[in-house]
Amino acid sequence: MAMANRRGGRSRSPPAAASSSGKAAAAMTPSPSFPPDLLREIASRLTSLQDFFALRPLCRAALPLSPPNLASQAPLLLVPDAATASHALFHIRRGFLRFRLTRTHLTGEAADIHSLGCRVAVDLRDRCQLRIVHVLTGERTRLPSPPNPFSGLRLSGDLVVALNHLNLQYCRLGTPKWCVASVSDPCRLHDLIFVDGTLYALVNPGYRLAVVRLSDSGNSNSEELELEFLGGELDAQTFGQSLVFCLAECCGELILVTRPKHNYRRTFHVFRWQSEEQKWERITSLGGCAVFLANYRFAGCLGPDHRGIRGDCIYHTIPGLLRVHSLVDESVTECIINYPVGKVPMEFCQSVWIFPSMC
Repeated sequence: MAMANRRGGRSRSPPAAASSSGKAAAAMTPSPSFPPDLLREIASRLTSLQDFFALRPLCRAALPLSPPNLASQAPLLLVPDAATASHALFHIRRGFLRFRLTRTHLTGEAADIHSLGCRVAVDLRDRCQLRIVHVLTGERTRLPSPPNPFSGLRLSGDLVVALNHLNLQYCRLGTPKWCVASVSDPCRLHDLIFVDGTLYALVNPGYRLAVVRLSDSGNSNSEELELEFLGGELDAQTFGQSLVFCLAECCGELILVTRPKHNYRRTFHVFRWQSEEQKWERITSLGGCAVFLANYRFAGCLGPDHRGIRGDCIYHTIPGLLRVHSLVDESVTECIINYPVGKVPMEFCQSVWIFPSMC
């Protein structure tokens, strides 16, 4: 990866006197004292991307970009960078990283960016193009823009789903032909999420939960979306007093995140779906896990004991500000993203979460 080799390994590159082809090849050969198993064990404990990419040249074949090798990597924020007309990676504890994402990876033009784990979707509306970009490798997949505007994207395997309140658009990465399925009145789609390969929808009115069945016919013409409602409507008090409704996933379980309207601390409430009882149950613990939201959309979840991440918390980012909400005591910690001179002012910053451990 050109980006990683140029930045992550800069401070550890061999001196010029030892840069002959023979010595360079020898330097890249694994030492008997560093067997591949040991390198993988070391890599899985690293919390810095710079350290990971500095270690990787010792045995690149043994250290692919994979979840086990990047298991301890903290989530990052991808933020606009006016100085380079592109984007930069921001570590929530260490600040901006030395990785500079060039225009070959992400465009500096006006575009909406959606989080997809270790990938992002870049919506280039003026070009009628949608790019799926792997942030660490720069690998790109180009798709035509969905035929209708959309407010969110979900990715499961090679299936891309675009959310619109009136319809759902989907295509396969290998066959970039969009299909459109419309919802019948009075239903409106509020949110979508994949959990273990099943696509769930939050449907108005009533914020009802439904399973979405997508047709495999490949017909690009609009057809009616098949929804299997699961019941379990929210109680009237929660429904009436909540401002935000967001489907999320926590360690394979479907959850619903809400935010009360009149709450000066701006905390969140979390409900877990009980499939046997067909109802939502209020919970005050995520089992030590942490859930990440961006602009009230689910971005990812990290398991317990992830170094540098507080368990039983919801990490929520809005332009220029990171909030950490504790479900245990309902406390809220705020962190202002301090942009260096030349970077985009916080009030104009649209940031999305990047998860190296979800490669």
